[in-house]
Amino acid sequence: MDITIRVDGGSKIGYGHLIRSNALADEILARGNDVRVATTTPQSARSVFSDAVNVVELSSRDDSGTFVDWPNGNEPDAVFTDCYPVDTEYQRAVRDQVPLAVLQDDARHAICADLFVNGNLYATDLEYEFVGQEPKMCLGTDYVLLRNEIRERATDEPPWREQPEHALVMMGGSDIANLTPTAVRAFDGIDIHVDAIVGPGFSQAQEQSIHAAAEEISADVAVARDPEDLVERMFQADFAVSTASSTTYELFALGTPIISVPVVDNQEPIAQSLREHYAATVLGRGAEKMAFQHAIKEYISNDVLRRERRDIGRRLVDGRGTERVVAEICDVIESNPL
Repeated sequence: MDITIRVDGGSKIGYGHLIRSNALADEILARGNDVRVATTTPQSARSVFSDAVNVVELSSRDDSGTFVDWPNGNEPDAVFTDCYPVDTEYQRAVRDQVPLAVLQDDARHAICADLFVNGNLYATDLEYEFVGQEPKMCLGTDYVLLRNEIRERATDEPPWREQPEHALVMMGGSDIANLTPTAVRAFDGIDIHVDAIVGPGFSQAQEQSIHAAAEEISADVAVARDPEDLVERMFQADFAVSTASSTTYELFALGTPIISVPVVDNQEPIAQSLREHYAATVLGRGAEKMAFQHAIKEYISNDVLRRERRDIGRRLVDGRGTERVVAEICDVIESNPL
């Protein structure tokens, strides 16, 4: 089986699409199949995907022609897309050539595909439009794509401490709202160890501002750039401060309570769903130090709340979504032989 993934990501548009597509790629590779990635952000893609994945650069992000014409006779068995510019006409052009699976976080485009995936909490609440035959729909957190390291750790019982000792601040691969220094400063006066994560897309200036914030406060802060043991730090944290992004679902699977803040428009639906499920402490967009500090102190003083949030997260995300999506892609290929 040969799967091509169409995905973009990087410091300007975020790494979430790349990370979850890489989770899919790893599962496909683990089953003995081949994966290629077609992207307009090859440098970022190569920093995320394994060396076993062939990364090919495309010249246009929204022109379906540059992608459809690219294989040069080496047609994949299926295409999986996780890229907002892949609109209805783009999907139609691809589907005319090869079975198509589309991951989309919203209902902005009518769907023209054989398989549709939306692993978000709010996925079943949206109204979707279709072109042609309705695809197989994979909606909700049973189909959220999680990288292998998360899935493996999610099978373990998370640590529990009535008095928190470890906290985590991780604002995505690039922290486009530059909130990490603010979140770090909110720990001032609190006796706790904080891991402040610098993602791969952070600038040197951003990293320096985080170090400066850490030096200003009394809490024990360790600033780490893209650490190899990030998943273990996530698992060991008594709670995490994070964006309302795909990281939310990783923390759910690990049983780590969350203080969540949306930083871009497409994170607002996740934030609203978190409120509705009472699944995290959700701050407003552009939250300042005092808002973070209030939420942090609430978690530290309320072990019942942290335990509730841990249990809710693990019920919502069981960690097997990637396996389910790959199985559905295999079914699509078997049902639509080339």
